[in-house]
Amino acid sequence: MLGAVEAQEPLGWAALHEVEQDYAGSRPGRRRCEFVAGRCALRKALRQLGWDGHEPLLPGPQGRPYVPPGFTGSLTHKDGVALAIASRSPAGATLGIDCEVIGDRERSGIARKVLLPAEFDRWQSGGSTWSALLETFSTKEAIYKALHPHVPRYIGFEEAEILANGEIQMRLVGGEGPFRMTRHLHWSGERLVVVVEAEFLGV
Repeated sequence: MLGAVEAQEPLGWAALHEVEQDYAGSRPGRRRCEFVAGRCALRKALRQLGWDGHEPLLPGPQGRPYVPPGFTGSLTHKDGVALAIASRSPAGATLGIDCEVIGDRERSGIARKVLLPAEFDRWQSGGSTWSALLETFSTKEAIYKALHPHVPRYIGFEEAEILANGEIQMRLVGGEGPFRMTRHLHWSGERLVVVVEAEFLGV
């Protein structure tokens, strides 16, 4: 289930848990806006799955939002829009979402930081487009979010490779896993949304 709201502070304020309202009130302007919109979107997505809404969804370690037991979820903010995704979660299955916008400024200089050698060669042979680079960047951001419940640390760009067919191959430096990773990619005009599902395959 996917919930989306515009990142405007008044929107959905009354729908938040009182603990979330207190937390939002302590944040500076832009961060308050993003928090309110993000929690509104996440609450909407979870309620569509039957969640009762009684618990506050505060940030946990490294900023990941708390998600009630039995569910998985993730949220993202970009250029005035907050997006959240949630689903009922069998043991070991988690979600990550990222949103990016092409915008007016191309930043292809990040390619060497984001792409592994094979990814870089394929990107160059495909025309070195900003949209293609953005797809890989956004996928790796969503991977980090999807894996955080299992791997609660920073995951570098070099720890995931996006293959030519869109499959994800993990090379986690800590030896965590194994995981089955699945990507869902959607363009709406200049806005890109990537959702990654992570399933732990260990015992």
